[in-house]
Amino acid sequence: MAKRCYKQFYALLKQHPHVDKAELVQQFTDGRTSSLTEMKDAEYMQMIGALEAASAPSRVELKRWRSSALLRIGRLGINTIDNWPAINAFVSSPKIAGKPFYDLSIAELQQLVRKLEAIERKGGLKSLQEKTQEDVVSEALQAFSWSARTTITS
Repeated sequence: MAKRCYKQFYALLKQHPHVDKAELVQQFTDGRTSSLTEMKDAEYMQMIGALEAASAPSRVELKRWRSSALLRIGRLGINTIDNWPAINAFVSSPKIAGKPFYDLSIAELQQLVRKLEAIERKGGLKSLQEKTQEDVVSEALQAFSWSARTTITS
């Protein structure tokens, strides 16, 4: 029996916080042991396979939510075809999600989808950009009129 690396096991176990290591090992060894090192290779591989299979639905759900978010980002006018720098720049904005797209969890992706739908309902990014430009122009006019008033009175 070759020396095993238990990194994969502990990474999978971390995804299932409700599972007890000793009970899991006993289940796959038919109660023979609760120690990882005393498991047979076949038992260990079967246990790893079962843990990976239990983790699979979350990967499918993650893919579904990522796809849903990318669809809405595309609707807002951002090119989503092999344009990861632009997607990450948009999503990393503190007003959107605050971190790169690939670092978002399922819960964060759900929030992002709701936020993108709200932006889309309110007219999309173009209306936000137009408002920003209008605000900048009005602020500049106010500043100009303020500076004109102060120079006239001086």
